[in-house]
Amino acid sequence: MADKYRCKICGQVVTPLPDGSCPICGAPAEMLVLIQDKDDDVDPTKK
Repeated sequence: MADKYRCKICGQVVTPLPDGSCPICGAPAEMLVLIQDKDDDVDPTKK
């Protein structure tokens, strides 16, 4: 399974393009933050 990243520009959770950029907004690879654990990315107060 591919790693998932959160884009600091558009806020989407994405699998980066082959060049490492965001497939949604085109932000460069340095603007993507690896999501370590899927539970870390969930706000339990929002359902």
